[in-house]
Amino acid sequence: MRYLAGFFGLILFAVLFFAGFQLGLFLFSNKEQVSVGLNELGEARIVSNIVSPNQPTSTPPISFCAEEINFLNEDDARFCLQAPKLIENRGLAVDLTGHKVLFYDQNKLIKILPLAYQSPEEKWFQAPSGYFRAGVKKQKHLSSLFPVVMPYSIQYYEDFFIHGIPYYRNGNEVSSQFTGGCLRLQNDFAKEVYDFLNSGDQILIYKTFEDLEIKAEFSSPVDQEKFFIQRRFLSPYRKSFFFSGTSILNEDYYQHTGVDFRPTTDSPQSIYAIADGKIAEIQLNDGNDHGLGNTIIIEHQLSLKKIYSLYAHLDYIKPELTEGALIKKGETIGEAGNSGFGCRNYWRIGEDGCESQAPPDIHLHFEIKTASVLENPEGRGLYYGYVPDYPPKYGYLNPIEFLFIKKPEL
Repeated sequence: MRYLAGFFGLILFAVLFFAGFQLGLFLFSNKEQVSVGLNELGEARIVSNIVSPNQPTSTPPISFCAEEINFLNEDDARFCLQAPKLIENRGLAVDLTGHKVLFYDQNKLIKILPLAYQSPEEKWFQAPSGYFRAGVKKQKHLSSLFPVVMPYSIQYYEDFFIHGIPYYRNGNEVSSQFTGGCLRLQNDFAKEVYDFLNSGDQILIYKTFEDLEIKAEFSSPVDQEKFFIQRRFLSPYRKSFFFSGTSILNEDYYQHTGVDFRPTTDSPQSIYAIADGKIAEIQLNDGNDHGLGNTIIIEHQLSLKKIYSLYAHLDYIKPELTEGALIKKGETIGEAGNSGFGCRNYWRIGEDGCESQAPPDIHLHFEIKTASVLENPEGRGLYYGYVPDYPPKYGYLNPIEFLFIKKPEL
C-alpha cells in the first residue's frame, strides 16, 4: 500500500505541475517586454512591445551618436541613425543637402552645427566635394581672390576654405551673395570647427538624394538608399598653379564632367541602366580605358534627341551584355567598383594607384553626353572625366538636372 500511495502521489504531482505550467503560459505569454530604443529624436526611450511566444523581440536601432551629444535642432537627431561616411574615426563631414556640419570623434557623432552659406550649386567655382584633409589654419586669412578677410579659416582643398563670415578691411561684413566657393559658418560656429580640426584630419563634403526625385521616364543608376553624391558635376580639380594668386585663378582648375555616386556600405552594389536603350560601347579595364576602368556606354533615343549614358569604374560588367544588345530601363549592368588604368583597385581615398595602400574609393562615375566616346564629345583636345571649361561646351549634360527633379529647399 505504501508503494501504491507513492505512485499515485507522483501522478498527482505531475498533473498539478503541468496544469501550473499551462496556467503560467496563459497568464504571462502576452506580458509586455520592455527594451531600450531610440525615438525619432535619437534619444534613448523605453519601448514596450506585446510579445507572443512565437514573435521574436526586435533589435533596438544602433546609434552612432556619442551619449553626451546635444542638438541645437531636435530634427538633427536623425543623423544618429546614419553610419558615418568618413573613412577615418575622426574628422568633419559637411552635408550640403541638409546644410549641416557633422563632427566625428572615435567614429561617433559628437556635434552638429548649421552651415550658414555655401556657394551656388552648379556654378563655376562651387565648393569642391569629396574626401579631403584639413590643411592650413589661420584665424584671419586674406583671400587670394577678393580683398576680404576670412576669420577662422581652414583650408580643405587648394584655394577652398571653411571659415566664418568674411569682412572687408574696413570691418564691414560681406553680403550673403558674395562667394568664392566658400563654406561659411557663423563666426562662433566657425571657431568651434577651427578649434576641433587638426591639420591632416579628414574632411568629407557631400550631398544626398533628400532633395531629389527621379523623373518618371528614368530609373536611378544606383539604389538611392545606399549611395550618396561624393563628387558633383563641375566640382573643381586643380591642374596647375600658373595663375595662383591672380584674379584668373579659375584657369588653374578643371571641372568634373559627371557625378560620382559612392555606396554607404561595403557590400557589393548593383548599377542600373537609366532608360531603355542599346549598348553602344563596352570598354574593359585593359589599360586602354584612360582611367575609366570597366565602362559601359548606352545609347538612348529620347524624343528627337539621342543621348548617351556612361557608367565607369565598374568592378565588373554583367557577362551576358554585348555591344549592340538592347537593354531595359532599370536593368542591372554591373557593380560599383574602383577600376581604372587596367587596375581593378586603382582609385583610392588619398593616394591613387594600383600599389597604393589607401582605402578603395568605390564609386560610380556617371556621365550624360552627346556621343558614344570615353573622352569629351565636342570641343578641342581629348579630356577624360574633367575638362578645362564649362562641361556643356564639351558635350556633357548635368546628370542631376537630366535625371532628377529638385524638391523644395529643405
